[in-house]
Amino acid sequence: MTPLLVSVGWLDLVCTVVLAGGYISGALIAPPGHNGRRAIQWAGAVLAATLLLELIINGVRMAAVSSTDGLAFIAEIFGTRWCQLWVARCTGLALLLLLRVGSRPAAAVAAFWLALRSFQGHAGAHGTFPAMIDWVHLLAAVSWLGSLFQLAMLHGAIPPLIAQRVRRLATISVAGLIPAGLYGALLHIPSIDRLVNSPYGRTLLVKLTLAAVLLGMGAANHFRYVPTLIRNRDRTADQQLRRIVGWEIALAALLLLMSALLGILPMPHAMPQ
Repeated sequence: MTPLLVSVGWLDLVCTVVLAGGYISGALIAPPGHNGRRAIQWAGAVLAATLLLELIINGVRMAAVSSTDGLAFIAEIFGTRWCQLWVARCTGLALLLLLRVGSRPAAAVAAFWLALRSFQGHAGAHGTFPAMIDWVHLLAAVSWLGSLFQLAMLHGAIPPLIAQRVRRLATISVAGLIPAGLYGALLHIPSIDRLVNSPYGRTLLVKLTLAAVLLGMGAANHFRYVPTLIRNRDRTADQQLRRIVGWEIALAALLLLMSALLGILPMPHAMPQ
């Protein structure tokens, strides 16, 4: 069951980044091109199927410990907080897919829709404030990674203006990502001992290492590759920027895999002393 849960959680995160990130990038940077728009549509379709699979898995797990069946069991499932947030996420997804990519209202809906995922996860179990901080973290990550993905999807040479806007959005996102991420780490890991001696803590260390490398690549983009593209505007500068963005996206996919694993591991603060 664990590999399935991790795979489904990873698909959920990847599709969320491509979908919500595409809406946010479309409003703040530029409307997506043909490839970017198709990627957003595919992400929406795959996410819909993934959400359905998540409900089925949750139902199977509940059935193993529930004493009810039939309509009473269905009522029990949909009476849980997780399932109520699941319904809200599905409703938000349907609304998003009806809105025009590139409009600010659609981007706003996408941003607030992400909060539902934060309340549904580990952070939501701690209360409203931790869930809101997690939402800031998720919104920053989705905005940054989604804009990078749309940049990679562009056909032809990357316009310097687009590269500048992506750099600006990435900088703002990192400013929110780091403090919110540190808060979440301290919330779930109350001591150094549990950081190094629990599965959750060790997975978090791997995620933080990947995040540090990703931030280093982002810094290289900010201070080297984007300025080079703006100055030279030649094919070599474009290829260099595309190459580093491709590596960033690949590394981000691994980082999201670690996030999916963290989503199913028990939090170490709940471990016995």
